[in-house]
Amino acid sequence: MKKHEFYQRYANTPILKRFELLSNASNSPLFGMTLNDVYQEIKRIDDKLRSDEIRREELLSEVEKFLT
Repeated sequence: MKKHEFYQRYANTPILKRFELLSNASNSPLFGMTLNDVYQEIKRIDDKLRSDEIRREELLSEVEKFLT
């Protein structure tokens, strides 16, 4: 599933369903997590990556100026 698809499905999920346990299987990456937990973790990951993505775009833009 793409990130934007997840965010869209999360937004369309009723609030009470967001807090239901997704998996009890101990070998699942979703073990003990709710949809809200997954949302919060993905959001934290996005926040960590955002500054790196901005820096990458800034560097690429500057290099493009020098190469053209």
